Amino acid sequence: MTINSLMNLMRLFLIGIVPCRAFLATPTRMNCNNLIPQRISCSQLQVLDPGQVGDDDSLNVSDYSDPKRRHFMSALMALTALSIDSAPSLGVTIQQSKEDPAITHKVTFNVRISRADGTFYVRDEVDPTPDNQVFTGSVTLGLYGDYAPNHVERFLKYVDVNYSPLDDIPFPSFSRSQFTTLNQSTGLLTGGVIPGLHTTNFNGASALEYSGRITVASLWADDFKGKTKVLHSRPGLLTHKNLNVLPDFGITTRSVFELNSDHTVFGTVLPSISTTGGEDFLSRCVELPTYSNTKPAGTIGQESNANTRAAGEVASSVYSFQKDLFRSAAKTFGDTRLDNVYDGKILRRVEVTSVKIEQA
Repeated sequence: MTINSLMNLMRLFLIGIVPCRAFLATPTRMNCNNLIPQRISCSQLQVLDPGQVGDDDSLNVSDYSDPKRRHFMSALMALTALSIDSAPSLGVTIQQSKEDPAITHKVTFNVRISRADGTFYVRDEVDPTPDNQVFTGSVTLGLYGDYAPNHVERFLKYVDVNYSPLDDIPFPSFSRSQFTTLNQSTGLLTGGVIPGLHTTNFNGASALEYSGRITVASLWADDFKGKTKVLHSRPGLLTHKNLNVLPDFGITTRSVFELNSDHTVFGTVLPSISTTGGEDFLSRCVELPTYSNTKPAGTIGQESNANTRAAGEVASSVYSFQKDLFRSAAKTFGDTRLDNVYDGKILRRVEVTSVKIEQA
């Protein structure tokens, strides 16, 4: 019997899969792959001090009069809690490399994620579930100014923006931007989307328009001759799509080499010891629900067999037909609301409340 087996059993007990009575008072054996025999060697499990064991180091799990039973159960609970607390996180982990380009600028985004109903205001939670809690935190980005100077210059134009409430036509800024999309195939989180900023045609050339103000649309392009190209090889990399004149950027949540052909890395999310830092923000974002434009929602826990797969294929076909029909009808009648519904759209409000440049 290994301590890992006991810990796994204890976890089942803690979440209610194995009844408390079955765990604590099984006469001879358990109906759980016989994980616990009638007698257990305490010294082999190393959960009791020698002074608590005595000459006979075994105990009968079902014998409530055995004084070692209480010590054993307390020690086992402590070990289980320690194991759960020290379990590796399933979220996004950022590991910088010594080969990464030098960081010349640091920019901090203060961010927030809404409740499921899209609200941020302070209220007393009746049901404090994750969907009913607002996340607030900060994401610090390190920019590779020597490696991709033009990208960093374009990026900083939307950070260092003077804002006045009296200005009727403000300049676009990341301080009023959003994280809008999580691509499920690449894991790329899209941020820096500034509402109202879009491309337009001005005198036959591409330009940017924001609140009626027309500005030049410049390419984010750099010359990487003689430089080792930074690949999209890990989570937390800051990237921008080539030939895109808009400032929206992407942050990788996993290794995704298919972006190397049409995206350029120009920075990274910096690790933080805070529980509301960049890693925690990305971990929360990858767990947020997103809109799927290609398939209907499935049934959780549904068994996969030939019948359910066939039914799923039929449902997907019907869904695609209905989607194309309604979209065509909407375009015919000039309804533009479907422009705001797209694949990978995050079904939460993920907003930037402020940005600032810090000392590198």
